[in-house]
Amino acid sequence: MKIDFYYWDMQCPLNNEMLKLLKKYDSRCEIHIHNVKGDFALAKKQRMFFPTLTVVNNVKRYFKPLNENFLNHLLQGKEAEEKPYFIQQERKIFTGEIFPLTKQNIEIACACTSRKSSENCHKKLKFLEDCCSDVFGFINVNDGKLLGGVEYVPSVLVPYDIPKSDKIAFLTCAYLSSKKYDYKTTPLKTLENFLKRKFDKLIAISGDRGVFPNGDLEWFLKNGFSDEYVISVELNYCKLHLVSKNL
Repeated sequence: MKIDFYYWDMQCPLNNEMLKLLKKYDSRCEIHIHNVKGDFALAKKQRMFFPTLTVVNNVKRYFKPLNENFLNHLLQGKEAEEKPYFIQQERKIFTGEIFPLTKQNIEIACACTSRKSSENCHKKLKFLEDCCSDVFGFINVNDGKLLGGVEYVPSVLVPYDIPKSDKIAFLTCAYLSSKKYDYKTTPLKTLENFLKRKFDKLIAISGDRGVFPNGDLEWFLKNGFSDEYVISVELNYCKLHLVSKNL
């Protein structure tokens, strides 16, 4: 079995965990690792719009974070099925305390993965520091607990095949999606006001119904974004839209 693992550096803190996991399987199958940071041509060729892309035997494409059960399933010669992540999101907005996402509180944001790892968080911080100044986004916090947040990078640094300009920012993450409240809208509005100092437009990639990556599309439309066009279709998994908003 051959596995090609494409990843956008440490854009997601789980990327570090997945790289370490793949090393454990290196003797059991053919594994090729590709970091698309700065390699726009490779990301375009692979039609990559997620933090990671796993391609098995040059054919089957997977997008979710890798785990041992998934890899063991593949090694048994079985075709793993990947289902999109759908939840019914509550549209009622809940605002706790809104903080700029910085070096000082990055560990709070890394809780979005539901896994605690200082190493993962440190690598994520290095990624953000290479992309932005000292503010990487905004987080919604209540009693020290992460409720939601948003992060961005300048579009010119994004490896995906998207519009790029010094005046366009790209929303990398919008989290956490919940059935109880909308925890993402207030940090998004705060980020938009912050970005106005330097950028004219904010763009993002959203699933039409799923919340990974970001989304769903309705959430963006309710927040004043325009649906520009369908940027990618993954058969039986998702339809991705490029959305934008003038700042």
